[in-house]
Amino acid sequence: MKQLIVIGGGASGLAAAISAAQTDPSLSITVLEGLDRVGKKILATGNGRCNLTNENLAPLHYHSSDPQRLAAFLAQMPQSMATDFFADLGLICATEEMGRVYPYSRQASTVLDVLLQGLEQHRIAVHCDCKVTELYRTKDRYQIHCASGQRFSADRVVLTGGGMAAPKQGSDGSALSLADTLGLSSRPVYPCLTAFRCNNPALKGLKGVRAHGKLTLTDGNRVLASELGEIQFTDYGLSGIPAFQLSCHLTPGVRRPALEVDLLPQLSLSELQSYLFFWKKRSARQTLEHFLPGLIHKKLLYAVTKQIGLSPLSRPVSSVSAQELNQLAQQLKHWSFPISGTLDWTQAQVTGGGIALHQLNPDFSVIHHSGLFLAGELLDVVGDCGGYNLHWAWCSGLLAGRAAAT
Repeated sequence: MKQLIVIGGGASGLAAAISAAQTDPSLSITVLEGLDRVGKKILATGNGRCNLTNENLAPLHYHSSDPQRLAAFLAQMPQSMATDFFADLGLICATEEMGRVYPYSRQASTVLDVLLQGLEQHRIAVHCDCKVTELYRTKDRYQIHCASGQRFSADRVVLTGGGMAAPKQGSDGSALSLADTLGLSSRPVYPCLTAFRCNNPALKGLKGVRAHGKLTLTDGNRVLASELGEIQFTDYGLSGIPAFQLSCHLTPGVRRPALEVDLLPQLSLSELQSYLFFWKKRSARQTLEHFLPGLIHKKLLYAVTKQIGLSPLSRPVSSVSAQELNQLAQQLKHWSFPISGTLDWTQAQVTGGGIALHQLNPDFSVIHHSGLFLAGELLDVVGDCGGYNLHWAWCSGLLAGRAAAT
């Protein structure tokens, strides 16, 4: 009887094991998980609701140093691949705003329940507390050693195990290390879908403030990407969905990173300038403290005026010059926050970088390593918020498991 071992009991590993069993019911399949239970990271996804996939799948929602090869992989992964897989396991799904697909129960535990039932139904063996420390090939079989002392042997191996993000949920970089010992090359990894640490003294007084705006990531004079949405100001930097999305573009090659905040993206610079001059006439007898009450959050307005020297707040609006109003408009549209980094791996949702895609065949088998397949987050692929990363995990696992069983 042929034996298949799946290293990693996360989203891609469980999908791979079940897919392999569906493809060849006679196959002996074992899942090795380093934690005390499988699927721990699944339970934390989507704030515990598990955003399974997204109806708006497209390469533009993914990032890799090899976009052409990534697009070829994604072409094999229609949105229906994930939902059909779960429908076959008995999971009903529902679609919410922005095409986000969730289990109908809105409970990540439901997703894990059907996966566990799938493992049981196909008699897939699961060994927890079994952290793999060695993986190598002897003749026509792979040898696997665990920290617990257990040893396994298999004809074929699907290596998943995640990247570096959320180490408490099992992704501690060990899978990347195993791939490295096999001679596979990788791109530098970096935290993604996380907040930025920024250098701007104004942040100290803005903790907890939220504002709808446009966030732009730059590298010197070069614009890398922009995102619209709710920006969250913290005492250490900038957070919120726009920041999370932009973190995927902060690759190790970016040398002079900064975030530019546009607090009024619905207005052009000239429209904002006209608005400010209009309100100067209306508020000539007032002080800066009461200037522009309906424009933006008071704390933001105070911080912006202070940074450009429009102080004290007791200053009469009538004393503000045209040059100062134009400077205020510029600051409201182009407020700069130099970046010192992102939050660490414990706060990141996914891993950017990873095993280079050029080493894989279309079926996720590794070139020059017969019987070895890779899937999931350890590959050089990262998706935007909205279910894109889980879709990649499920579907790369499904394709790798299917191929490993063929």
